[in-house]
Amino acid sequence: MMTGGVEIRGPRLLLRPMRASEIDEEWQAMVDADPMVIAGLPDESAFRARLRRSGRLDDGEIDLAIDLDGRLIGRIQTFVPPGRPRPPGTFDVGIGLREHARGQGYGREALDLFTGWLFGHAAAEVIEGSTDPANAAMRAVFQRAGWTFAGPVTEVGREWDQYRITRDDWASAERAAARRRGRTAY
Repeated sequence: MMTGGVEIRGPRLLLRPMRASEIDEEWQAMVDADPMVIAGLPDESAFRARLRRSGRLDDGEIDLAIDLDGRLIGRIQTFVPPGRPRPPGTFDVGIGLREHARGQGYGREALDLFTGWLFGHAAAEVIEGSTDPANAAMRAVFQRAGWTFAGPVTEVGREWDQYRITRDDWASAERAAARRRGRTAY
């Protein structure tokens, strides 16, 4: 494992830097990805270089492995959308899970963990994420995680459904969850 990178632990998952041995697997996952979930295949050398820097936030971008019991089951990231300037404190999130890991709540847990980290440690004010309008599973993950539908956005020649959550919305949801558990969140 890479040293000095971000690690975020949850009830079942660990978000951590990619291991060098996982980069080939992650590239193959991109090559095999359903066109509904990615805008297009990135430049291979740039993609591999990005994953070698995984675990470190650099100019609004970070990649983390989604780890279940020591196995890579996907990746979560922030990225800078091409041609769309971001206001300070705004992050765009992408997530991809291996097919065998879908439908078990891992996407929601990873998104919740990452969202909390971005608000708590990366000075996020707004976090956005987009998905293909036909991707009902990802739309449901966003909604169940407390994100709101912000409308359609066109990027890389395609229309996407954009979701977002603000720092205030996230803090309110965290306080409500703590009350349901019988504790007070500060």
